[in-house]
Amino acid sequence: MRTQDSDRETLPAKVRIASLWKRISRTVVILALAALLTTAAELASAGPPASMPALSLTSLDGAAVRSQDWLGGRPTVVNIWATWCAPCRTEMPSLQRLETLLAPDGIRVLALSVDTDHNLVREFLLKYGIKLPVSIADSPSQTMSALGVVALPQTLYVGADGRILGSHLGQRDWADPATVREVRSRFPVAASRKP
Repeated sequence: MRTQDSDRETLPAKVRIASLWKRISRTVVILALAALLTTAAELASAGPPASMPALSLTSLDGAAVRSQDWLGGRPTVVNIWATWCAPCRTEMPSLQRLETLLAPDGIRVLALSVDTDHNLVREFLLKYGIKLPVSIADSPSQTMSALGVVALPQTLYVGADGRILGSHLGQRDWADPATVREVRSRFPVAASRKP
């Protein structure tokens, strides 16, 4: 039989255990967040590779495509995107305009989807009248890893020789005149052609 005195004796132990458990839980959460942030920072600092890796892609009509053939040996802006990414969807029309603006410079604009549902990609492009050359990654996670992509959208500036000259993470208005000048400046030959 428990008495009121025995309840008082065990209460401090219960309170101490609860307090200790709370501190341990808080410490575990802090350590887990620190590990996650460290991993994200390491991935972000790694950035894109020095040159465009060989990737297995699929064209919109279902044909197999090698990334080197897709780039075609020309200076290229490659936008990595997905239909489920709201900023990606928002910037797609301005990428379409960018392609028109850069065509006289010989710079291509390509879109590389990391969607797993190819029909969603086709439907999106049809619905919004996007005519950019689009390929779809055969393995989205491997493609993103190979390109050093940690978030979408991410855009790579790829030289005619396949070297990655730079990248931009996040949504932007690609048709903005200042952005167009900045993109042209990434490609030395194109920059010397246009004032």
